[in-house]
Amino acid sequence: MPNLMLHFRSWRLALLLCILSVGPLTMAVTARTVTVDCNLNTISKALKTLNSQDSNVVRVVGTCHDSVTINDFASLSIVGIPVNGNNAVVESLNGSPVFVIGGSQVQIKNLTFDGGGSGVICQEFSVCRFSGNTIQNATNNGVYVDTSDATFSGDVIQNNTNFGLNLTASRVRVNHVTVKGTTAGVWPGNGVEIDSGSTLTVEQLTVQDNHGSGVSLIGNSNLNNRSWAGAFTVNNNGVGGIWVTEQSSADLGGATVINNTGGAGVVITGNSEASFWGGGTFTGNQFLDVYCGDLNGVAAAPQQATIGLTNCPNTY
Repeated sequence: MPNLMLHFRSWRLALLLCILSVGPLTMAVTARTVTVDCNLNTISKALKTLNSQDSNVVRVVGTCHDSVTINDFASLSIVGIPVNGNNAVVESLNGSPVFVIGGSQVQIKNLTFDGGGSGVICQEFSVCRFSGNTIQNATNNGVYVDTSDATFSGDVIQNNTNFGLNLTASRVRVNHVTVKGTTAGVWPGNGVEIDSGSTLTVEQLTVQDNHGSGVSLIGNSNLNNRSWAGAFTVNNNGVGGIWVTEQSSADLGGATVINNTGGAGVVITGNSEASFWGGGTFTGNQFLDVYCGDLNGVAAAPQQATIGLTNCPNTY
């Protein structure tokens, strides 16, 4: 009997060591790829066939007429397949937003979004990654990011109404992005609106030919220009270049702000500050190139930049 008990204990010890040696048990992760031929199917229908908690890839070919809602996807990539050098296109149904993303992690690549109330809405603590897309002809916002994180790389946001890129309580990084041709509707047609404590990190951005201001910061928001990563250019906008207002701040070192009309190249007011430690060029704007408002608008180190006309004193 003692020998039997010893054998049993040895067997249990060997089994335990075996389990420990291979590490903790893991669940298999399923990855699925589907292709949507827009002549035969829609993105919305394809999404209904997927497990939202798996890793999924949707390939899009052609021109789809769709308004896509994405909720609670753990890892979803939607990739346009170019044909003859042209991106796949998603056109809005009945003026609805082309894409609405909520509570999801989504990557969208090489698509053209055309029309809709908004081209893309990224909201409800989503993480949205965009690359190589064109977002155009929306009637309210080209892109609206609300309480979420987003990155843009190589995207063009053009010819939208009210706002090109609109941020509310969000964090966004842009790399090699162009925002242009925004027209006025109910709102003034600003290229980039940064609102309600949002942060925009610039690693190459061109904002031009918008009916309103090029960039507007409002409500304790922040802009950080990483000039070493690429040029930040704001030009030919109709209601000033960059507005920094309502307790907001902007690091504009290295930026080029030229030929904006209807305000100033840079407007700083409402207990706000813009810094110019990294230099930059601020010339040819109407009516001033850098304007410090009466309500505690502060320009830090304007002497470090090339500035044409300004009422701001040389500060620290």
